[in-house]
Amino acid sequence: MFHINDENAIVLASESTRRVDILRTLGISFSIMPPGIDERRKPYESPKDYVLRIAYEKARKVGDLFPDKWIIGADTVVVHKGKVLGKPKADEDAVAMLKRLRANWHKVFTGYCILNASKQIAYQDVAETKVFIKDLTDDEIAKYVGTSEPFDKAGSYAVQGRGGYMVKEIKGSYTNVVGLPICEITEALLSLGILS
Repeated sequence: MFHINDENAIVLASESTRRVDILRTLGISFSIMPPGIDERRKPYESPKDYVLRIAYEKARKVGDLFPDKWIIGADTVVVHKGKVLGKPKADEDAVAMLKRLRANWHKVFTGYCILNASKQIAYQDVAETKVFIKDLTDDEIAKYVGTSEPFDKAGSYAVQGRGGYMVKEIKGSYTNVVGLPICEITEALLSLGILS
């Protein structure tokens, strides 16, 4: 479908299997290198600024190792009424997040950066999707948390997994909610001449 103009020129700065699976849908070859950075949010940092910074730092860290390659870094957060909901640390966190999200709209932001250190190019943007979660019962929440699926997911749910049943409506990119806005990423790769 797409032609990559330099084989093995892309490195995904992530260990997320979800991001790997989404990028594979383009049918192109790429390498994977986890960046291993501090992902803590700075005080008073807006959700958009936060995901942009983390995406850039991921790409830069891997770009230092492979300066001639195109590095894709990304970071995703769930935001409800101005509060950033990260990955739950325990059952109680997951339950509290899902109770907060039920019968409500929230936003999912993914910042992404496509960086080439040797060319001194860093293309950055943020994708935003609105998601409505159905009115979950306490029992539904407890059963879902019991599956352990929420524990490496921002906002405590996986739209592409068992948690998909609780998502009643999406306005915007579905793949953004999963963790990588593939339409926007593809457009950027095309505009940069990496794909054709």
